[in-house]
Amino acid sequence: MQGKLHDFRPERILQEFLARCVVDVSANMGLLGDTNSLSVTFDGSAYYSGASHYGVKVCDCRSKGIYNCTCPRRYSDPDATWGWDSYREQWFYGDTLFNVTASDSPNDLPIYLRIVQASRHDSITTVFALRDIHNMYSKIYFRNFLADGAMDNYPTYKLIKFYDILPFIALDSRTKAKFNYPHPDIICFDNKGRSICPGGIPYVYRGLCKPYRLKYRCWFAVYSKEPPEECKCSNSAYEKTLYIKAGYDPRMFTPMPRYSQTFKDIFKTRTSVERSNKRVFIYYAVEDANSRSSMMRFSMATFSAVNIHLDAWIKSKKFSLINEIKETAA
Repeated sequence: MQGKLHDFRPERILQEFLARCVVDVSANMGLLGDTNSLSVTFDGSAYYSGASHYGVKVCDCRSKGIYNCTCPRRYSDPDATWGWDSYREQWFYGDTLFNVTASDSPNDLPIYLRIVQASRHDSITTVFALRDIHNMYSKIYFRNFLADGAMDNYPTYKLIKFYDILPFIALDSRTKAKFNYPHPDIICFDNKGRSICPGGIPYVYRGLCKPYRLKYRCWFAVYSKEPPEECKCSNSAYEKTLYIKAGYDPRMFTPMPRYSQTFKDIFKTRTSVERSNKRVFIYYAVEDANSRSSMMRFSMATFSAVNIHLDAWIKSKKFSLINEIKETAA
């Protein structure tokens, strides 16, 4: 937030190439979605190295009959590290490919890639990625931030608020949600995080009042129902209205409540980054190259991202190579 984040990444030239020569073209073609209010989703994937973690013996111990020596070995991929592949639930040797995808795009277009050590947690890479996409895409306004539970931590919410982005982050599966907001008109919260009025009825969420204040109204007032006499807690025709400060606990009281239908609809689009990763690793099979350096692995990933955009261009323009050949021949 103070602009002191370390900014050294050898892959910058490929990131700039992807941004200026490819992503900008897709944005001008309208393939990313609304660049004045863009939703982006973040995710990291295990990127296996083509090298062996055992290394190669360079000593002559084998000729002497010593097969279990501890002599130094030569490693063809010294940049690779060990990390945990949560999808396959196993340890792997290689890197982590971090992908930022425009989730509003029906073509699941990646706009930013970064390769980091396999042992680095995605929440740390997110900090760098947020800084980079704001610097690289100064003409795009990022509206919604979509991520899984790996980014569910208070510093990330604080940083997202600094960038004026709305968080759509799933609660960490290990989190025991505790809603403890002191308010005279709230007796408790239910298991969905909805505030309950003194009459035992959930308040209805009515939107975000900036700066980051959540508005709730009486259920009867919202649905134009006459409240029973024992439940009438206000003499106003507008009925009871209350506000919750999202800054009190940004994880529990997000600007868009997790139980709301809007949150669910937007969060569903987070799968776009998973489909983008699938195209990189399955359709374009970048791991089949058995690359033995982080540089080559990131290059392969960048070229596959370029191809994803090219596929979207062809689909948008309805380009057919066969028709071009026929017209040329004619």
